[in-house]
Amino acid sequence: MKNFKELFPAFLFVSFLLISTAQGKDPNNENTSHLQAGSRALQFQITDNFNFSSFEGTTISYKRQLSEDRARRIGLSLNNRYTSTDLPDSDDEIQNSRIDLSIGINYTWMNYTNPESIIKFFYGYGPGVMLGFERSLQEDVNQKRTGQDVRYGVSGIGYAGVEWFFHSSMSLHAEYTSALRLHHRRDKQTIEVDGNEETRRVNQTDIRLRGEGVRFGLSEYF
Repeated sequence: MKNFKELFPAFLFVSFLLISTAQGKDPNNENTSHLQAGSRALQFQITDNFNFSSFEGTTISYKRQLSEDRARRIGLSLNNRYTSTDLPDSDDEIQNSRIDLSIGINYTWMNYTNPESIIKFFYGYGPGVMLGFERSLQEDVNQKRTGQDVRYGVSGIGYAGVEWFFHSSMSLHAEYTSALRLHHRRDKQTIEVDGNEETRRVNQTDIRLRGEGVRFGLSEYF
């Protein structure tokens, strides 16, 4: 079952191509394209467990059609977490707290090469930005430790795939994605023991160019 889930997107991708080759254009359908200027869509990713999540970004993926062969897509990711632990009755009087905030935005230009075909081939490209901040506190009777972590990054994203409208306002799509990502992190840790304070700083930069596999999704147009 696990192997089937891993191969399922690739199977659909190949199936779309075979259907496209066999059927080509549909001369009897005047609205084969379904891609009208001004139409909008929310896009959802179908995961290995057949659950739905946002397709581009963790919060929302939104697409707007400018014409039959051009569109814009934006993905927004928002993550925040706050945790606090206070154990006043323990021998060490432990207090822990952590706040973690991050935001990311991807904006891409989409182009369709054959908008009138039943199976529509598209490609896209564009930038992405990310900013994150984390602050933590760990305190007991022996020491106090505070941390501050700032993260930011930029990306260049490219993808190509196929889209099939099985309904006038709904489509299935599969795409391959690659990205060049630059990520920088600045971490500061301060430890205080018996009135003595020590600060440690770490600066780390990562640059990665890699393929990010196949994604399978569902779009709802409105």
